[in-house]
Amino acid sequence: MVGAAPGPYGPHIAQLYLCTLEAQLAQETAVPIWRLPSSDEAPNVTLSSWRIFEIDAGTRHFVGADVLDLTGRVSSAITNFDRATLRGQTRSGRVYQLVGRDGWSLDAEYVWKRWCTVNDVKSYSDVTMQLLAGTGDDSRT
Repeated sequence: MVGAAPGPYGPHIAQLYLCTLEAQLAQETAVPIWRLPSSDEAPNVTLSSWRIFEIDAGTRHFVGADVLDLTGRVSSAITNFDRATLRGQTRSGRVYQLVGRDGWSLDAEYVWKRWCTVNDVKSYSDVTMQLLAGTGDDSRT
C-alpha cells in the first residue's frame, strides 16, 4: 500500500502517483490494435455481438466481433445501412453483415475504447436500438 506523504498535499500526491502507475501499467499491458486488410482484399466482414455507435463528429460505426476469429472490430463511417437485412457499407467500401442479436463482446469493447482514444473521440452514443426500430435519423448512414 502506498502511504500518503506528510504535509497538506500528501493524499493528493499519493492519488496522482497511483493514477500515474495505473496509466503506465495500462500502456505496458495494452493489446496492439492493427488495421484490416484493404476492402479490395477483404471486402466483407461478418460481425456478431454487434452495436452501432455515433461519435461526436456525427459518423456512425459498426462495432462487434468478427465471426472468423472473434477479434474486436470497428468499421469506418457507415454510408449505407439496411435494417431489414442488417447489412451495411462503410466509407472504405467494405460491406458488413451483422448476425445474431445485437450485443457486446469484451474484445469489441476493448478495440472500441482504443479506437476512440486513437481517433480523439470525446463522446459517443449507442444508436443501435433507434436504427433498428426505425426511429433514428437514417440520413446519417
